[in-house]
Amino acid sequence: MTTFPSATQELRVARRGQITLPKALRDNYRIHEGDALTLVDLGGVFVLSPRRSEIDRMADEVAEELAAKGESLASMLDAVREARAIYEVDREDPPGAGEQDGT
Repeated sequence: MTTFPSATQELRVARRGQITLPKALRDNYRIHEGDALTLVDLGGVFVLSPRRSEIDRMADEVAEELAAKGESLASMLDAVREARAIYEVDREDPPGAGEQDGT
């Protein structure tokens, strides 16, 4: 049976911003030297995960789908910016806004 260390542990930041994960955590989650971890900043609350984030996986899937269609993330962002600019213009000057009601 796997035992889990205390949910809250204090870590110290060493030179160059390094931290050391307690051995019990490394052992329980099979984290080894050189393993990649995912760090998420939730407004000052840090979540460190020994597995790849779902967001990273989804971003890779989107990039692959874009590449298969001959698109890139940059071209997709350009299209979004163009659509946003058109939306902003339409919102500021909706159709019929300059017409007066004949009643």
